[in-house]
Amino acid sequence: MSYPRLATIDMVKRTDLPLSDDSTIRLVPWIVGTMAYLAALAMAAALTLSNVASEWSDGLEGALTVQIPAAPNGEADATDARIVAAVRILLKTEGIDSARPVPLAEIGEMLEPWLGSTAATADLPIPRVIDIRLKKSADVDFTALRTRLEKVIPGASLETHEKWRNSLLLLFRSIEAVAIIVILLISAVALAAIILTTRSVLAVHHEVVELLHLIGAQDTYIAEQFQRHAFRLALKGSIGGTACALATLVSISLLTRDLDASLLPTATLTYWHWLVLAALPTAEAYGAMFTARVTILRALKRMG
Repeated sequence: MSYPRLATIDMVKRTDLPLSDDSTIRLVPWIVGTMAYLAALAMAAALTLSNVASEWSDGLEGALTVQIPAAPNGEADATDARIVAAVRILLKTEGIDSARPVPLAEIGEMLEPWLGSTAATADLPIPRVIDIRLKKSADVDFTALRTRLEKVIPGASLETHEKWRNSLLLLFRSIEAVAIIVILLISAVALAAIILTTRSVLAVHHEVVELLHLIGAQDTYIAEQFQRHAFRLALKGSIGGTACALATLVSISLLTRDLDASLLPTATLTYWHWLVLAALPTAEAYGAMFTARVTILRALKRMG
């Protein structure tokens, strides 16, 4: 005895499973929404750290600093003479593109958070700083340069920032890796919840599924009903969760915009970062849909 098959066009438009009335699957938007909120925050942290690390790395690339101690007698002219002598040595060194003495007022601005607004004018033996930029692919003998500087200006020091830069990048990359791992774990938990919920709903509607099989419905048709419903619920939840995450990020940005930039790095999201975050709901909904489809097809294969 053969059973007539349902028309394909009817299968696409109709929903033969009462999935909307199932209380179990109603939890999907809340689960996905919570995971989307956490994933969006973790992704924002990873993108921000990557941006900060790149900016700091680019800023320190090919940069050196020479520190000139103030003259023993404290006379400004004597200190200025030391700076001129140091600049002369630096500009004669092969591989150095520029050597800029940092004005005392600029040094005072950098010290202001710790020494107050009068740091530059106070009677303090503040060392002077020379900002150096290297030529691209320059090979400078830093040991010889230090020796020449110390010979002419006792107490002068040369800082390449290499050790500090590498340590800072390692810290940022480590935190960034942790954020990515958190995103993967959150995604895994969300997909596991989708799998368990889908299996539970299939068990509840086992008899209806068997009836659909008897009248000729194929496994792909049944899976399509589950996956469409999972897509709608996941999209609803992920939009809500991502919207809350974006609101949280905007609030944090507004609260921190007046903080002193000299104390904190510039941690901002670019336009394409916001686009990536805005695309999360669609990606999460398709992930839930694909997971539900695979879960249902495997379960139906075992049932058959």
